[in-house]
Amino acid sequence: MRIIWASLVGLLLASTPAHATPQDPNAVASAIRQALASTGNSTITLGPVEGAEFMQSCAETLTVSVTGLAPFEQAAVHCSSPVWTLYVAVTVSEYATIAVTARVIAAGQTLLPADIQMQSEPVLSYAGRQIFYTAEALTGATAMMNLPAGTILTTGNIAQPVIVHAGQAVAVNIISGNVQVSLTAIATQAGRVGDTILLTNPSTGKHFPALVTPSGPVVNLAF
Repeated sequence: MRIIWASLVGLLLASTPAHATPQDPNAVASAIRQALASTGNSTITLGPVEGAEFMQSCAETLTVSVTGLAPFEQAAVHCSSPVWTLYVAVTVSEYATIAVTARVIAAGQTLLPADIQMQSEPVLSYAGRQIFYTAEALTGATAMMNLPAGTILTTGNIAQPVIVHAGQAVAVNIISGNVQVSLTAIATQAGRVGDTILLTNPSTGKHFPALVTPSGPVVNLAF
């Protein structure tokens, strides 16, 4: 995590009178955390707040304004009586539960349910890569390289199983709003989960595209 030292605003940087009660840093930290309203899917790390001890204790409720974009943000803690502002660096780390390897997987190995576990990982650790939120979507996939235990599974290191083969007769689920119908078509291409393949309607000879899902090809007429 990048650490940015807190800085004091230069409005009232005069020394605190010897008789004045210093501001409690814990109250500053608490005000920042309340303003950020952390969820169960994120963690908040604050920069140093000890600078609050150089401020006179605030007689009013502390207010906080936050600027910047996650993960690196800045909180400005304001006191209206006496007037002062303290800037504190904030790091917000978002987490999500995703699929990772439960043990060492060799290149070419087919993944079994016991090879996959769900684990909470920082979103930044896989930003820009397509990952998997369920283990079921990966069962039967093939490792494209050696994968140490705990490796985040992505479309870059595993190949999902071919579930539709060229020439295969498959049931295609056609969805239009709340209406669903099924027809049998012939796949003209092989497809893995997530692929869009062409199929042929044997009754008309016409070709149409469908998205391959774990349960089979799907055509969604809403899109």
